[in-house]
Amino acid sequence: MEGDHGPALAHGLEQHATLTTVARQLLDVIAATQAEVDATVDARVAANPALVRGTPRRCRWCASALRGGRCPVCSGSGADVHDLDPAAPADARERVRLDARALVAPGTEDDVDAVVALLDDRGLLPSDVPDPAPPRLAAALAAVRTVAPPGTAARGLHASLVAQARRLVAGGAPPLVLVLVRDHLARIGAPDLAARVGATPDGLEAAMHVVRTRLTPAPLPVATHDGPGTPPDVVVRDVGGRLVVDALGPDDLGIGLDEDLTALPLDAAAATWRDAHVADARHLVYLLGRRADTMRRVTAVAVDVQEGYVRHGRSAHRPLTRAQVAQRLGLHASTVSRVVAGAVVALPGRRVLPLAALFGTSEAARDAVVTLFASDDPPRTDAEACDRLAARGIHLARRTVTKYRTTDPH
Repeated sequence: MEGDHGPALAHGLEQHATLTTVARQLLDVIAATQAEVDATVDARVAANPALVRGTPRRCRWCASALRGGRCPVCSGSGADVHDLDPAAPADARERVRLDARALVAPGTEDDVDAVVALLDDRGLLPSDVPDPAPPRLAAALAAVRTVAPPGTAARGLHASLVAQARRLVAGGAPPLVLVLVRDHLARIGAPDLAARVGATPDGLEAAMHVVRTRLTPAPLPVATHDGPGTPPDVVVRDVGGRLVVDALGPDDLGIGLDEDLTALPLDAAAATWRDAHVADARHLVYLLGRRADTMRRVTAVAVDVQEGYVRHGRSAHRPLTRAQVAQRLGLHASTVSRVVAGAVVALPGRRVLPLAALFGTSEAARDAVVTLFASDDPPRTDAEACDRLAARGIHLARRTVTKYRTTDPH
């Protein structure tokens, strides 16, 4: 009996060892950054004649279908794009800078550059910039505000939100939107807010819907991807009001086998050489496909939970852990952690963030603290902030308020 089962047992152990090796390789490629994956593919294409990089089908930045090798969404008509990637989008700040330079008097274009350089990572002016601006910069500042999204180059978050609200009301939004943002931002969510502003419940809800969905704390954010030649790992698109998650696989990127070499009739020795290279190429394509699929599945679950955050910003962030996503997908928690670590996601509106931003347990509360202290009526103490937040249903310890107030990452 023992002799009969020996070969079967040996074969089973051999299969287990092979699967373990493949699984280990898959975990390694999942944990790799996009730059590392690109470098690996470049090296393998150079070393393996059976592996080719052809024309990509979809844009690496926004996942749109390419037309003539260019992305109609990112490139635009006649837009300059990065040499390393025909679909690389122009930087939003660079567009603002160039457009604003065209509005100022000849010889003062450098003032526009100075204003844009002053903007923080959300597109706001730091609090230590003089108000009003020095005469030399006043025209440049006005030009930047004219061409940039509303709220850009405002002095602080509250001023930015007010500018955005004012533009929305001018475009037909309920006038109550401006009243809420300008005069009652710290009281939003309070049970007596409707009475304070003299609005009906339906009227207040209509205005609050605009506040929640149309205002942003970052009117001109800085893209945070690794560089102009490093696209995101995952793309989230708004397609007909529905958020769609894409992670591009080898077919999308034009990575595959040289079919002519694969089908070429060869003698035994040459065929052995060719088949070894084909097997190596197929294995890499398989790993890249599995990486893309795992990235997409993990991100899709996170986006399903965080749709409010994706659309409206940090105030709508919901608690989410990697273990919860792993449980929903039937994956090990360490696999989800590998996917998230170092990965970058592109969101609608050209926001590029670490994938880890979709996870966490305190973002909405942190945002409430920062907004409260940035309002026109900030609390005098952290204890007072606790009481005002509690009235809105946000219960935090005083030391937590202190932590969020002094360490806001944005």
